[in-house]
Amino acid sequence: YKLMGLSSYGKSKYHDLILNELIDVKEDGSLHLNMKYFAFTYDKIMITKKFEELFGIPTRKEDSKIEQIHFDIGASAQSVLEEVLLKMVNHVFKETNEKNLCLGGGVALNGVANNKILKEGPFENIHIPPSPGDAGSAVGCAAYAYYSFLNNNRIIETESSEIIKNNVYVGPEYKNEEIKLFLISNNIEFEEFDKKGLLEKTAKLIEEQNVVGWYQGRMEWGPRALGNRSILADPRNEKMKEILNEKIKHREKFRPFAPSILEEYTKEYFEIEIPSPYMLLVANVKKPEIIPAITHVDGTGRLQTVSKKVNPLYYDLISE
Repeated sequence: YKLMGLSSYGKSKYHDLILNELIDVKEDGSLHLNMKYFAFTYDKIMITKKFEELFGIPTRKEDSKIEQIHFDIGASAQSVLEEVLLKMVNHVFKETNEKNLCLGGGVALNGVANNKILKEGPFENIHIPPSPGDAGSAVGCAAYAYYSFLNNNRIIETESSEIIKNNVYVGPEYKNEEIKLFLISNNIEFEEFDKKGLLEKTAKLIEEQNVVGWYQGRMEWGPRALGNRSILADPRNEKMKEILNEKIKHREKFRPFAPSILEEYTKEYFEIEIPSPYMLLVANVKKPEIIPAITHVDGTGRLQTVSKKVNPLYYDLISE
């Protein structure tokens, strides 16, 4: 996620250097790392002194200034990543001749690369599960074993298992009474609303340029906040990105914020043909002047498309 954010500010100056020195890539996308430059197999750090010598810079300390060379290395690594992934998907297509592609693994969180695969790759459709990293892979293994058992024993799935399979909101949940008890016992002031009042009040707060902590239902599965544990603000205010980064998120200025948009309005604001329910696709913004706070420096946004069926309360809030 940091590399992806960095890459938009740089130029791919080190593309050839990476391909010539750091990795050996075959036509099918398989690759071999030159371990002379990497330390992650035996140390707590990622790279060796040889890497520093190759690029002519010391390893950057966490709070030190980010310089242009860091942006350029990010842009170069991103471009190589995209090139390798396109080789992989073209090879898979040649071997399978399938129309649909499902991506797994932590690299599938790179929405810029995912969109490149969608636009330039040979597949008609692309699906990325909500948590494609190590945790999602483990759950995928369990799901594979479960459905293999069902198939082998000719057991028909119930409607409830279908709901679970298509639901990203499966984490902890706290009922209103539990929350009220916590607030009262800690002497925290609160107001209680019915659904209509809640939506009207929250929408008004956002319109008045407040930042809202939106907490409802079960927690999302995966690394993205998808409308149940989200920080919400007005995307029309160009200063909002700075406000959020400095006062709330306390993170690097180069990292963008992600828009949530009602599914049926997606094509009006973004150059994308398919839904992006898990915030795993990055697309060009069609109206950056209207929504500057979520438009990255390269004119893109990593969007979540929101449907009424999947998250009705969040959908209704955006509508309001």
